[in-house]
Amino acid sequence: MKLSAPWTILFGPSGSGKSSVLRAACGLIPNARVEFARSIPGGWETLQTLRSSVPAHLRNLAYAPQGAVLFRHLTVHQNVAFATDIRHQPHSPATDAALELFQLTPLAHRLPRDLSGGERQRVNLARAFAVPAPHLIFLDEPFTGVDRSLRDLLLPRMQQHAARQGIPVLSVTHDIEEALILNAEVIRLEQGVIVDQGPASQVLAEERSRMLQILQR
Repeated sequence: MKLSAPWTILFGPSGSGKSSVLRAACGLIPNARVEFARSIPGGWETLQTLRSSVPAHLRNLAYAPQGAVLFRHLTVHQNVAFATDIRHQPHSPATDAALELFQLTPLAHRLPRDLSGGERQRVNLARAFAVPAPHLIFLDEPFTGVDRSLRDLLLPRMQQHAARQGIPVLSVTHDIEEALILNAEVIRLEQGVIVDQGPASQVLAEERSRMLQILQR
C-alpha cells in the first residue's frame, strides 16, 4: 500500500477490511503480511519494520484503536505518558504537547472512570500522538463519541502537528465530511481489495454529491 499524502484515509463499507489493515500492520494479526511505502523526495521508501517477522513492539508505530482502551488505574496524564516510556517523570514535552493538542490539560489528573466517552477517546488519540518519532500513525475511527464541533476543531490541529513532525497518518473512517475537511488521499476498499485511490474530492465525489442533495432538501 503506497501512502503518497501526509494524511491518507481508508474508506469502505463495514467488513471491507479497513480495521484489519491497521491491525495487521501493527502485528496484531498472526502471520498477516502488509507492506507500506511512503512517498519521499525522488521515489518511495518501503517500511521494512512492518514485515511479519518483526515483533509488534519493534515496529515503531503509533496506534489508536477503535474505541478508547485506557488503563483504568492511571490518570489521563499517565495514560498519555505511557507511550513515551518515561511515565515516572512528572513532565515530558511529548506528553504535555499531546495533552494540549487534544485539550486534555485540565483533565490531566482524572481517572478514566471520571471521563465522558468523548474525553476517553481524546485520551486514546493523545497517547498515539505522544509516541516519539513513529514511522506511521494509525487511527481507527478516531472521532467515535467526539462531537462534531470539537472534531472540526481538532482535525486541522492534528493534521498540522503530524505534518510538522513529518509523520504520515493513516486513518479509518466512514465519515465523508472528515475526509473532505482533511482534503486527504482516500483509499477505497471493497472486500479487502483496493478499488480506487486519489484525492477525497475525486474518490468521494458521488458521496459528496448525495450529501449536498440531502442538505439542500
